[in-house]
Amino acid sequence: MLASRAFRAGGKSEPAAAPEGPPVLWRDPVDIETRDLYYGPGGKAHQPNGSFKFLNEDVAGTSPKFEIIGEDGIKWKAKLGLEARPETVASRLLWAVGYFANENYFVPILHVENMRHLHRGNKDVSHDGTVHNVRLKRHVKGQEKIGDWSWQNCPFAGTRGFDGGNE
Repeated sequence: MLASRAFRAGGKSEPAAAPEGPPVLWRDPVDIETRDLYYGPGGKAHQPNGSFKFLNEDVAGTSPKFEIIGEDGIKWKAKLGLEARPETVASRLLWAVGYFANENYFVPILHVENMRHLHRGNKDVSHDGTVHNVRLKRHVKGQEKIGDWSWQNCPFAGTRGFDGGNE
């Protein structure tokens, strides 16, 4: 069964406000000609830079992943493997046509301080903490996972965004 994750703004210390109206998956991209496909929804201003330190490994899912923090205090989830590059491109294309998307950036070479042994993906990490072809997903402060929803039974069924533009 295919599923996707649902998120809500507001962290544990600050509860999210109760949603008003129906859930939204897509918005009409009235500014489509201004959207920067190279940098995506986070833009150039949010691209990862500086040095990074290893936080922990994420063993969920099928691809090797780990969390890092930049010298600016921004947390990122690094994803290794074949999905890193196409996932970044796909998120940009979906965002450009109006769907909500994560702030993903593709980094050809990333150096991570204090890199630890990974349960998965060790072959992609050099002994000095250098990692090649990484997708970095920016952690949005206050956003938390509230559960999964199935494609067959979801809050977006019958909406224009879910039905591919049909009304």
